[in-house]
Amino acid sequence: MKRIAYHDRIAFSYIGATATLLALAFILIYLVVRMNVYANLDRTLHTVAEKHIWEVQVKEGKVSFINKIEWEEREHREVEVNPVFIELYGADGQTMDKSPNLKVDSLGFHSSFEAGHHFNTLLRNQPVRQLKLPVIKDDKTVGYITTAIPIDGYLLVLKTLQNILLISFLFALLLLFLTARYLAIRSIRPVKVIIAKAQQINSSNLTDKIPVPETRDELYDLAVAINQLLDRIEEGLQREKQFTSDAAHQLKTPLAILKGSLEVMVRKPRKTEEYVTKIQESLLEIDRLSEIVDKLLVLARMDNNSKKIRVSEFSAIEAIDKVVQRAARLIESKSIRLVFEPQSDAQILSDPFLVDLILENLLSNALKFSSPFAVVEISCIIRASKAIVSVRDEGMGMDEKELGKIFQPFYRIENVQPHGEKGSGIGLSIVQKACRIASIPIFIESRVGRGTKVTIEIQAVTDGLELLK
Repeated sequence: MKRIAYHDRIAFSYIGATATLLALAFILIYLVVRMNVYANLDRTLHTVAEKHIWEVQVKEGKVSFINKIEWEEREHREVEVNPVFIELYGADGQTMDKSPNLKVDSLGFHSSFEAGHHFNTLLRNQPVRQLKLPVIKDDKTVGYITTAIPIDGYLLVLKTLQNILLISFLFALLLLFLTARYLAIRSIRPVKVIIAKAQQINSSNLTDKIPVPETRDELYDLAVAINQLLDRIEEGLQREKQFTSDAAHQLKTPLAILKGSLEVMVRKPRKTEEYVTKIQESLLEIDRLSEIVDKLLVLARMDNNSKKIRVSEFSAIEAIDKVVQRAARLIESKSIRLVFEPQSDAQILSDPFLVDLILENLLSNALKFSSPFAVVEISCIIRASKAIVSVRDEGMGMDEKELGKIFQPFYRIENVQPHGEKGSGIGLSIVQKACRIASIPIFIESRVGRGTKVTIEIQAVTDGLELLK
């Protein structure tokens, strides 16, 4: 199918509607003029017929005109510009008398046309308009009088009017099409600008936006809608990139533990019990890997407006202890002294996975930025129905400028290299996301050269009942 430009389709649609209205208007004009022309002719014929009916006499059963001699003399003196022909018939339709201007011609009785009706016939091969009326004497029809008037001039006028209207219609259509096409091209020019700009946008420059018109019309709405779509696409791509980074970051620790267990098993022959123990540890890490992947998928797809988390009651001490046990290898390799001396257990109410995700990343950061033989302290206290968990290290610390940026994905402090570790810059980004989803407040205190302390507040439960909702 041949492609038709959009502005041409607009022009054709406009012309289709306009042509219909214009054709109806021209047809109406022609019909009104034609009706008025015939109305004037019929009125003239009727007037003449009524006038001459009174000049009809009946003698010996025959009808004729009175004062026929004066009629002939008047025709000799006057030149008829638009003559009216008159013919008188008997009741049987035979010609009885006629006007002198008919001479040897006859209008014809035309019995097929009823009396009182107007109709067109030919006289001397010229079109005429006729009217036949009955002549009534003593309540008896004694004959018929027919009047006729030439209409060739009127028909010529109507034909000329018809041609003028037809030519005007075609010319008007052409002019309207060109005008409509020009206006359509101008009206869709902003659309072409939007198309050209949209064609330049790809995955590498989604920050570029469609220019928004100043006038708040449909094109304004279109540009805004496309820009909002680009924002959603960019946000989706960022979420995908973020998920990839988060997954790589979170999977690194379980994979390292799994690798270490396998290396221990192949280093030298061991007892069956040791193999079983290491295999069970590996299976646990594999299960944890699977859980992390599933949870990260859920985390990546979560929307701030529709948070779906699995809240349950569990021990804060046990949650911290699990994280510490997983970090034991790193703690041992850097000879870090970990201080965790809880005074009492605290039951907390939150999503276990999110809490585990937060604690693991906080401890991982503290260990990563601590020098060998340093101290990392974890504390957990109950205050105002909140379990306040803090992780403090003796690392290099940060100034206020850096504190404002540390939650940005992939951000790493300039000119600072963790001791023996290469950070990915997304650990605290994951922590912030998890805290936002779980509605867990987070606070960071840091001083350059003195270390960093990160505190989170988790809803606490007393006697198995939630105290604060």
